[in-house]
Amino acid sequence: MFGKTKTVHLLVLCLIFNVSSLTAIASDAPTEPEISFDQLDGIHIVSILNLSGDSTVPLTSVEITVWNISQPEQWSLLTSSPYLDQVVPYTKSGTDLTMWSWEHSFNMESIDCTCYIEISLLEQTDLISFGLIAYSGNEHHRPVLRHALDIDNSQIYSTKIFNDKSLELTFNYLLPPLQIESLETTELILSNVRICPAPFGICSESYTRLDSTDVTLGNLFAIEVDADAQSIQDGYYLLQVQIQDVYLTFSNNITQFVVVDQSKPVVNLSAIDKVIESQPIMVDIDVDDGYEGSAYTITWSITEPDGTPRAVLESEILEDNRLIFEPTKAGEYRVNALVRDIGGHLVSASHNVSVSNIIPTIELRFDGFIVEDGSTITVPSSGNWTFSANSSFDTSNDQDILEYTWFVDGKTLLSGKSFLASGDLQQPNYREIRVQVTDDDGESSELTFKIVHQEEQTFESNNGSILTSTVSLLFIFTIAVLVYMRQQKQSDSNTGFAKWTERGKEPKN
Repeated sequence: MFGKTKTVHLLVLCLIFNVSSLTAIASDAPTEPEISFDQLDGIHIVSILNLSGDSTVPLTSVEITVWNISQPEQWSLLTSSPYLDQVVPYTKSGTDLTMWSWEHSFNMESIDCTCYIEISLLEQTDLISFGLIAYSGNEHHRPVLRHALDIDNSQIYSTKIFNDKSLELTFNYLLPPLQIESLETTELILSNVRICPAPFGICSESYTRLDSTDVTLGNLFAIEVDADAQSIQDGYYLLQVQIQDVYLTFSNNITQFVVVDQSKPVVNLSAIDKVIESQPIMVDIDVDDGYEGSAYTITWSITEPDGTPRAVLESEILEDNRLIFEPTKAGEYRVNALVRDIGGHLVSASHNVSVSNIIPTIELRFDGFIVEDGSTITVPSSGNWTFSANSSFDTSNDQDILEYTWFVDGKTLLSGKSFLASGDLQQPNYREIRVQVTDDDGESSELTFKIVHQEEQTFESNNGSILTSTVSLLFIFTIAVLVYMRQQKQSDSNTGFAKWTERGKEPKN
């Protein structure tokens, strides 16, 4: 007997027990290794341990080991061999599949133990082991508890989730040989079930004992714990199970990570109620599942104003339970969130956001100057000119899809262009131009101005100039005549000659 002792975690021991089952079925994939034993689990030996079985892979690099697992929390090495006594290849009947039969013996004289025989494939990158439970001698025997053999190996250490008050677990067990023949002993199997809160994978408090309902059927042992009766709240736990036989001998422990999640999460969406087009909408979601470490998944969707639902883009989902998107249409958007917690409970929540459209603003320019609504613009009757509405603006989502329509004297002339050039007008003597800018929601703005042609302005100006000139000339001429007459009058009074008057004839004296 070897004195070397090796302590391992209980979960590793349970895994080894599970994969060692004779009833394990080989994988359908031909490359999956499988080693089986001809002996049944729980075999009782006295001196010589004779083993045999079959393998789906060559056994050129293996190790076979016998462990003493009489103590529930530890095991020690008894003996080992780097090879098997005999390996013989053969073709499986009815197929072309090559198999290998093997045999090996150990001398177990004077050894009393609950033993575990393990065959390990050393050539595998990940060590794969197969094993068998054996009771040697007549002492140090104990029950062996392990996960149900019909559970897939990948699920053994997966978290068990319970979404109602009943916590049910099923195990396989072995009893020492002297008790197998007595059916009454199976009815005296006692369970020892303990639990501790473990939100981060380790116990945050000490284990507490639970009352359970136990059912034994053949080599199956089932326990059921009423979570409500035991005051188990929603959360993460480590559940530890152990059994005792009729002699009150304890089996190994099996520790299972479990989640109790009986309640639906409380979900709240918060966001702004009203925005204008192209203004980003940010939606925050708050999920409270009632216990530390809870986890959930969120499925987002957005219902457009026309009632069409759409999935959100990856770029619209932020890491911290936040959704942000930019509306492109006016109307009412509905943001939907479907939350599923660990227990499978579904909760839906939604939030409505009203999106308002902004009417486009017209900015019209002529020769670089802004044209006001109702203004009068003089254009040359010949030559090129352009009225441009390129500077008109709207929200970013509508800016590039604005529609422009030009009206001349009340009739539609041109649409689809943001400018009106002189070459677009064929008829002469037009008097009024109107431009209308429309967005994708049908909202529009318009601007109207009058046109004066340059020739008409020149003719009227010339007529005014001629009249003014004529009046000016008449005025000047009148002034000149008056000045002349005045000057003549002054000239006559200043000549210096005596003016003779005729004296009447009188008789001379």
